[in-house]
Amino acid sequence: MGILGSLATIVEVILGMYIWLIVIRVLLSWVNPDPYNPIVQLLVRFTDPVLIPMRRIIPSIGGLDLSPIVALFGIQMLERFLVTLLRGGMGGGGGSALFVEILGVVHLLGTFYLLVLFVRAGFHVYSWHTFRSGKRSALDLRHPLTIFVFQATEPVVLPLRRYIPTVARLDLSPLVAAFLCMFLLSFLQEIIFSLAVPGMGAMMQ
Repeated sequence: MGILGSLATIVEVILGMYIWLIVIRVLLSWVNPDPYNPIVQLLVRFTDPVLIPMRRIIPSIGGLDLSPIVALFGIQMLERFLVTLLRGGMGGGGGSALFVEILGVVHLLGTFYLLVLFVRAGFHVYSWHTFRSGKRSALDLRHPLTIFVFQATEPVVLPLRRYIPTVARLDLSPLVAAFLCMFLLSFLQEIIFSLAVPGMGAMMQ
């Protein structure tokens, strides 16, 4: 395997374990654990050096703390960067492999954003349907997750709303934004595939 391969494995194990520590801490925070529990204190001691600086930089949205999510993506990107750099350095082509990994992370983030856009579109369809039916909407606009969905998607939905007319008072801009995001993700996936499998595009033509 060599020294670089061994270092890549060590990096994968250490950062992978750290990712799980953050995930476990987030899950425990949902059940209000005993702060004096030794396991809880150990999790806090290990994860605070990353999460506290993140909280200072990344504001919460609607009371929802986004620092663990950003930390997880950041650590995952760092892991892919280091592992690809170490293993790519053994056989050449490290720069191209690293670029593919970065595009893969971008594609992952875009996929998550696509899901958020579809949730926003679902909110619009649900509110429109309940209004047309004369029923009262059960959608809680003050819930942190609802606020997050609207605030995260508004920068994309708002410009589209100026050009896309409503249909029977149904705002279609979130759905159009979702389809545009799907198109961009499909295009990005084609780029990743062509870089990861050289010559495949020419063989398929």
